[in-house]
Amino acid sequence: MPKVLLIHATDPDLQLAEQPLMPFPVLGLTTIAALFPEEWEVSVIDEDVQQVDTSQKADLVGISTLTLDAPHAYRLADAFKQRGMPLLMGGMHPSALPEEALEHCDAVVVGEAEGVFSKVLDDFSKGTMRGIYRGRQVDLAKVPSPRLDLLQQSHRKILQPVQATRGCPHDCEFCSVTAFFGHRYRLRPVSAVVADIETMLDSARSNIIFFVDDNIAGRPDYAKELFKNLIPLKIRWASFASVTMTRDREIMELARKSGCIELFIGFESIYQQNLDLSGKQWVRSDMMKEYIKIFHDYGIIVEGAFIFGHDHDSKDVFRRTVDFVQTTAIQVPVFGILTPYPATKLRARLEKEGRLLPEASDWRRYDASHVLFSPANMSPLELEEGFLWAKKYCCAPRSILKRMFRAPKVNWLMALGLNFSMRAGRMRQIHHRWPRNTKGPLTRPASW
Repeated sequence: MPKVLLIHATDPDLQLAEQPLMPFPVLGLTTIAALFPEEWEVSVIDEDVQQVDTSQKADLVGISTLTLDAPHAYRLADAFKQRGMPLLMGGMHPSALPEEALEHCDAVVVGEAEGVFSKVLDDFSKGTMRGIYRGRQVDLAKVPSPRLDLLQQSHRKILQPVQATRGCPHDCEFCSVTAFFGHRYRLRPVSAVVADIETMLDSARSNIIFFVDDNIAGRPDYAKELFKNLIPLKIRWASFASVTMTRDREIMELARKSGCIELFIGFESIYQQNLDLSGKQWVRSDMMKEYIKIFHDYGIIVEGAFIFGHDHDSKDVFRRTVDFVQTTAIQVPVFGILTPYPATKLRARLEKEGRLLPEASDWRRYDASHVLFSPANMSPLELEEGFLWAKKYCCAPRSILKRMFRAPKVNWLMALGLNFSMRAGRMRQIHHRWPRNTKGPLTRPASW
């Protein structure tokens, strides 16, 4: 019986501020695991909860990685390759830079694996698995249910991962989703999604579902059908979504009835010029307060994301964004620094303009908290300090409580818990990084 070892590579030495309280169950590799024939012995290791033993034996090793974990993933790959094991890589970073990944493995799957994986396994059986295999966009009706049974039980104490759609109908300059999944928004049959959830609930310790979709309501007709079918399941769920969802009150009501408790919303900037430059014109800065109010009206926790470093940001953007978050009672604010990920339009533009810094060659800095380019209206140090100041202000207990008292009381305790569960990691990052050259408390410089 051939044995395959599938590894979700995460660098244990990286200190990430936004690390969740519990490890998030990996869906990509568990879906790949379901593509292997029955005669294969399949093992899945998620380094968020389990260390990899590079001395173990396998007939095939598969490694998936994100950009910031790529150097660590390459070290793992090299260790297995030195012992003569066939090595396959995939995921977001190898898909963006397959030639780089090929320096550490035998073959790379670019993009979605389902449509090309039978070819990969056929070549493996012949001893000819080599080079780049380019996946194609697949019919989601043919995608198998993930092998979550291969994960350790600690993965599923709180969240159960499900996928209903792939892709995003939008194409933001800074986002790598379109480069990986394509611009076409694809749908799994609602019956298959419901069946996956029912199977999970039979063995799960929690009824909280997280849809890993990049835009859960990207197709209003599909979203309505999905939410209607979720109502009888009596689950609680969260996902990523767009503000366009608020334009349809029927969707909002069905989301509430189906158990939606939280949505991650990419507001990105309070300035319309930045939204327009990023290709996100459908988000209107003058409507943001209304968007937030509508989500709150339906009892949905808003996890609102803002990116600092856009070309129309000046040094007052940090204070203005913090004031906006506090007054609109965005329960869980998430701040990041504009990051030129590989294969994005943003990276291509910044390269053309000669604005990438030497640090941009260090993949370990791609955690959205490092400045990797020259900002238009401030120095790199000012951008980093402003980002850290905004993060510290909004994760201070007094700031959290002020937002919570302004926010709806529905799901109030959960929103409070989310804030304080993330606070420790955020404060570790702030204390480690602020200030870089001098010692002293993190306070907003008077010049701001």
